[in-house]
Amino acid sequence: MSSTSCIESTRQGWGTHLCFKNKMKQDSFSLPGSANSAPRSLGLLALLIGMTSLVFSSPRFAIPLFAWIGPLAFLWYSRHCSVKRKWLWIYAALVVSGIVSAYEVFPMPMLIAVLFVLIGSAKTLLVFILDRWLTKKKDGFITTLFFPAAIVVVEFIDSMGGGGVWGSIANSQFGFSWFIQLVSITGLWGISFMVGWFASVVVWAIERNQNKSSYKKGLLIYGGIFLLILVYGFLRLNEDRLSDRNSVKIAGVTVPSFNFLETVYGEVEKKTVAINPRVSVSSPELQKINQALIPFIEQPDPLRFPKTMAALDKLYDSLFILSQRVADRGAKIISWSEGNGFVLMSKQDSLIERGKFFARENKVYLLMALAVIEPGKITAGKKFIENKAILVGPDGNMANVFHKNRPVPIVENSLPGDQLVPVITTEYGKISTSICYDADFPQLMRQLNKNKSDLLLLPSGDWYAISPYHSHMAVIRGIENGTAVFRQVSGGLSLASDYRGKITGSFDFFEKGDKCWMTSIKTGHVPTIYGMLGDVLAYFSILITLGLLLRNIQIVSYRKRK
Repeated sequence: MSSTSCIESTRQGWGTHLCFKNKMKQDSFSLPGSANSAPRSLGLLALLIGMTSLVFSSPRFAIPLFAWIGPLAFLWYSRHCSVKRKWLWIYAALVVSGIVSAYEVFPMPMLIAVLFVLIGSAKTLLVFILDRWLTKKKDGFITTLFFPAAIVVVEFIDSMGGGGVWGSIANSQFGFSWFIQLVSITGLWGISFMVGWFASVVVWAIERNQNKSSYKKGLLIYGGIFLLILVYGFLRLNEDRLSDRNSVKIAGVTVPSFNFLETVYGEVEKKTVAINPRVSVSSPELQKINQALIPFIEQPDPLRFPKTMAALDKLYDSLFILSQRVADRGAKIISWSEGNGFVLMSKQDSLIERGKFFARENKVYLLMALAVIEPGKITAGKKFIENKAILVGPDGNMANVFHKNRPVPIVENSLPGDQLVPVITTEYGKISTSICYDADFPQLMRQLNKNKSDLLLLPSGDWYAISPYHSHMAVIRGIENGTAVFRQVSGGLSLASDYRGKITGSFDFFEKGDKCWMTSIKTGHVPTIYGMLGDVLAYFSILITLGLLLRNIQIVSYRKRK
């Protein structure tokens, strides 16, 4: 309400009340182009809701609903609150929720985790700033595309770095089974786009409603597309294009390395220690225990470390005892968990020969997941570990030797592999091998579709805070590429899934008893659109983002010239 109209109303004897009433009405929401904003209390509530939602949609909880609420709350706040230092408040909220979410999840010291959170939050903040600039003077439906497209662009760029798709909001939607089938067409980017678009469309509809403008058509467009996605997901999830395929019995074996670590710590520090199976990999306690490995790795003298050598021999014996148990129960494929065969380079040949003999005697495929150690002085940047998986066939010969393609940055001192995902043809279909963190990189795992892989064997190592989130991420790679997945995990949830991501069996590491289990899995490959076309939606999102920004720059420049 203008100052002139306020004066005129006051002359009539009731203007003060009217001006105050209209001012409060305007302050309830800020419309595009308006300087007014929502009440601070409502803005604070939006920030709190956004922060809480980010935490509950993070790897520790991964509750699908909160992934939709968080962006909506932050987007509403960024557009409708004009408190002092608004962007600083948003940044602080993103940082705090990011640090809480990273606690015990991030596999590095907390200081490094904070650094990553600061950088990631800055990128997210930039998206909100650009969205506000773009929508400040315009409220056309096309503007709703910017926010989701920008989110996809940030996630896509991040996926090219060392973190893969860990930061993608789409991972939280695994439990939304109909919706997650969309990745077979668009990859994760379609999921992230729809979540971001929901927030943008809802905020847009609120603005249009306050402005007495039409918004139902926009809601119908989004709702119609979302409904089609759910129908597709329902149909795909309930079809079985492999009904004529036979199932194969597959088993997983893990022997916890706690006894080995406790033993080497005792021989180095002359102290006893008991490791909590649920300990975080970034905890100071575990870091201290791991430090005791350094003297052993540098000089593994049997005279100095007799108990440690005996603990390793016991570990190998346990691996083969449990493997024999599942073989006797009819398992045809057996997988160890990542790096479970911790072995010195001088002793790896004898361990491999033992594996060959076992596979030949039991007529099984045995995936030996090894961490081969090269002794010697450990210096900064030295790669002294071979993180590899050796697949031995029923004939006792090595079918392939795979080296982990993507060692975890900073954490793993191992050389990366050749960036290939191998495949062999067996009586149970085409079997591919990869290791744990590799499956966090969709572009790398698209080789599963190219190879027409029927089954991915994925030995892995997790910890309590990221279970079962990390296993679910791996299953999504199977949905993207139409491939069955068997992920044997130390410190997490082991599982088997078919090409649709349907879980056909699982085993929780944290249950009491021996860590071996067996399930039947129907192997088979079903071609997918994403497997063939790849990241088309991500590139399209880049075009949308750049196109809308350039268009807005032109409009602003034109207005300035006038």
